[in-house]
Amino acid sequence: MVAKSAYNSGSKLVDEQSGVVHDYTSKAKDRILNLVDSDGTKYTQVIEKNVVHTALLTPTIAGDLAVTREGFWNDIERIETRKNAQLGTEIDVMFPDGITADQRIVLAERYAQTLSDRYNVLVDVAIHRPHSHEKHVREVEVVELTSRNFHAHILLSSREIVADVEGYALSARKNWLQWSTEERLSKGLNGRGDELKYQRTLWADMANELLPKNKTISEKSYRELGINRLPKMKLGKSLYKDILKGNRSVIHEYNETIDEINAYIEKNGLVIEYDDKGRIDLESNEQEVNGVTIHYKKRKPFARIELSNIRFVDPAAELEPAIPKSNSQTHSDAANDHVLDELLAISADFVSQKKMVRSALFSTIDALHEELAHQSKQIITIDKNIKSTQRFTEEVGQDFSDPRQKMIELARQISTKEQSEALKAALALVEEFRQDDTLQTGRAVSRLEEQLSQIDKTVLNNKTVLKKLIPLNNEVIADYKGLKATLKPFAAKLNKLATGFKALDEIDIEKTELQRHWREAFEDLQAIEVTSNIDTYHKFAALADLDVERFKYLEKEREALSTLKAVEIDADADTRLTALAADIKAFKTANDNDIKQLKQQINTSQKTYQRLSPFYEQRIALLDQSEAVIVQDDDLYDEIISTKTTQLNADRLEDWRSRTMALQYQLNKAHEQAKLKKEAERAREEALTRRRETLQQRRQQASLKRQRINETKAYRDRFDNLLVRVRDRVDSLDFKVIDASIEVINAAEAVAAQAFIFTTLKRTDSFTVLQKNLRDTDAKKAASQVREAATTLWQQLERLSDNQDKVEVLTKINERFEHVPAITIDGATLTQTVTDHLQKTKNAIQAHEQAQTRRYSSPRPF
Repeated sequence: MVAKSAYNSGSKLVDEQSGVVHDYTSKAKDRILNLVDSDGTKYTQVIEKNVVHTALLTPTIAGDLAVTREGFWNDIERIETRKNAQLGTEIDVMFPDGITADQRIVLAERYAQTLSDRYNVLVDVAIHRPHSHEKHVREVEVVELTSRNFHAHILLSSREIVADVEGYALSARKNWLQWSTEERLSKGLNGRGDELKYQRTLWADMANELLPKNKTISEKSYRELGINRLPKMKLGKSLYKDILKGNRSVIHEYNETIDEINAYIEKNGLVIEYDDKGRIDLESNEQEVNGVTIHYKKRKPFARIELSNIRFVDPAAELEPAIPKSNSQTHSDAANDHVLDELLAISADFVSQKKMVRSALFSTIDALHEELAHQSKQIITIDKNIKSTQRFTEEVGQDFSDPRQKMIELARQISTKEQSEALKAALALVEEFRQDDTLQTGRAVSRLEEQLSQIDKTVLNNKTVLKKLIPLNNEVIADYKGLKATLKPFAAKLNKLATGFKALDEIDIEKTELQRHWREAFEDLQAIEVTSNIDTYHKFAALADLDVERFKYLEKEREALSTLKAVEIDADADTRLTALAADIKAFKTANDNDIKQLKQQINTSQKTYQRLSPFYEQRIALLDQSEAVIVQDDDLYDEIISTKTTQLNADRLEDWRSRTMALQYQLNKAHEQAKLKKEAERAREEALTRRRETLQQRRQQASLKRQRINETKAYRDRFDNLLVRVRDRVDSLDFKVIDASIEVINAAEAVAAQAFIFTTLKRTDSFTVLQKNLRDTDAKKAASQVREAATTLWQQLERLSDNQDKVEVLTKINERFEHVPAITIDGATLTQTVTDHLQKTKNAIQAHEQAQTRRYSSPRPF
């Protein structure tokens, strides 16, 4: 698109993605030619610049936007990421006679602004002068100048452009001009053919506002306007240059024949009677949208005319019908060809007769070629569906083998490739007749007509077979789509259950953690002698247990339902799915209640420990410090050691200290003994402290070990689940349907799998420190493996021969790599690398084909 804009505007633009510089500034400069006339006199002639005027127009509703040609089209190149994306739409318009230079600018910009406002897009307008064509005759250079071909290139962007805080922004989806007919009708818009007709009518209406009444133009054809003239084929710039070089073509000869027929029509005052077969301008398509039948056009709003399918009628009476031809008659009724016979009969020039015969042959060949091209497209689509039936069966479970076999048998009865080659040979023979009319004998023409008759019979036979084959194909597609539609809501419900199972996994983790907290809380209460009731411990510990068997049953049921094919989904399957959802909900509710009770008990136990632990420690300290004194008073000693922890309070502890101090005072006489006891108590306190520290250290080590085990297990479970999902994702891409060697398929699948694993690991960050270390190790391993797999794939692809099979393999691999995360290997993404291989292969094929003899294609007349 950057290159196209540069060509239209005659400017120098840089494609930022490829780095290519597109320089067409020479089109915006005058050119001086050094010429020599027939007398040998040298002179110069100035050829004015090709690009007359350029403009960038934005929607009126968007206001004034700061947009540059290079910046905008590079933005379009970046936002359109698909390899076959349509980046824009170009409309070419030709200015009619009677429009001045200033009016051309006004007309082009008014037309472009209307389209910009209609589709809300940026429009790049460029007005060009007529092209100059040069030819050399010996030493004399002649310049052919055309003054009637002023034209404009109108380039519409694929995305809508809107005002933004940073200047402008592009819409997230295509503008409605590029929507499909089905989507347009569902939104209340017209069909694509109707939109083309609107654009053509708009140009005619706007031009007529500036033209004098005697020079008005119309978007309608001769046929729609009721003008008795036959249109000619467009030569185009390249064929026109060939004519200047002295080369002629069948198309040019065909146009000369049309001129002669038109002169004959005008001279004799005849009226053209068209064959209504295939008359596009009268066709109306129908589609049901929201219960309403809508009529619309989906093709160009004008008719294609075949020379062999028309008649000429006197305005007052029909001419005498010609005698039907023999078996050489092709495609049209013999009676409809009587005018050509009459033209041949009245022609005094034998050369003209031969020319008319060639034109009639060319018209027949062109009609047959178009019909064969249409049939080829149909059979290509059907062949693709035949190859996809196995995938259809795998996806929905229905056996399509019987209709597939019938489709294969019918498809074998259709012949298009050989007939197309025969038509090419026939066209080449007509060209040989034109170049050397001595080869155009009656026998040669009759033989060619017989060949065309055989091709016509094959075309008719193809039509007969397609009438049987197309409904069969449509029935298979309808059944497949219907089953897919049945599977979609069922799969959506299954996918919703994934959230429920994730919650159950979190419940399992939470219960495991709460079980540890409860054990620690109970042990703390035991340590301060608040409780030793093991039944209480087990009662609440049971709340931390997960019903593993029930959980496994739910997972097994989900897996069983997920394996059901579309044909197996019935009322029973829906009932099972509904019951599974209810069971998951009930299971989660029950476990949530258990967690709630357990949390409440742990909280209560921890608060009890925090409240009573200081009093307990003070009692222990009192006993440790003054045990030798306290034991002298049996009542005091029994009271201190027998009082329950739950009965301890500050007043009681203070009373015990007072009584202990009084007793100590009484025992002052035994100071030495007390001193010894004090030393012993100190040693006991140190031992108790060491014991507590040792116990605390062991608890911390055990807790850390359990935490590391749990974190490692949780990570490995997630990683294993990732591998399963990646395997399913790669299987869904269906690399195995690609017609390539198993080494290529395995390498492509390995690249896709490792790309998914590597990208997922790099993007996932909800880990602990330990899990991140494990993740980083696996990510490095995945990066190495994806590089190795990619290297293997490139090596396997390089071994393939450069032909259309390789192009198809590369194209199908690239289609699947578009659904693979965009990872970069050696500075390029997977799709970029495959695209490079594809382009390289196409270049090789093209180079081979260019070595063959160049032939002109057979353009269609309209």
